[in-house]
Amino acid sequence: MAPHSAESVISGSDERGPRERMIVHAADLIGRDGVAATSIGDVISASSAPRGSIYHHFPGGKTQLMTEAVRYAGDFIAERLSRRATLTPAETVREIGGVWRRMLVNTDYQFGCPVIAGGLARRGEPEVADAAAEILRRWADLITARLVVDGVDSERADSLANLIVAAIEGAVALCQTQRSVEPLDRVITELAALCDAAVYRR
Repeated sequence: MAPHSAESVISGSDERGPRERMIVHAADLIGRDGVAATSIGDVISASSAPRGSIYHHFPGGKTQLMTEAVRYAGDFIAERLSRRATLTPAETVREIGGVWRRMLVNTDYQFGCPVIAGGLARRGEPEVADAAAEILRRWADLITARLVVDGVDSERADSLANLIVAAIEGAVALCQTQRSVEPLDRVITELAALCDAAVYRR
């Protein structure tokens, strides 16, 4: 694992068993290289897991491992969206932006979104892509629910949630391409303003 790994941001702990360790490292590799370029051998090497343990923990092979890794990454963001009930939607957007900002900077812009990478793997790994689609919908639903709680009309909230997910994911890709956090910072500023406008000027 590279010294500036996204793993430390995702997991926050080095105390994990071999199965979770493989999932975390797989998520890191997917975020860097995509699903097709991430092999079981890469995951074993990165996680220092016994070679014979992969099919013990993942009888479904690479597909199961990649699917669980994508879901693991998705749960990381979903947890932050669901547990911040005291924050306004704009504050939540800023926090998620801060998480991505740290990941991009800490990995020298090598780490992108494992969920999007999973969604782009549909041709070779449709099950992984299906999991990614579910996660993206879950993120949008959580944002929609938060906006509705603050009094935003459900249709407007759903549309704004879709924009938030799409804009942040697109900004992450721009940051990687430009090797700068400026695209993300600008997008977060605009999204936070839109959230405030929707909540306070409805």
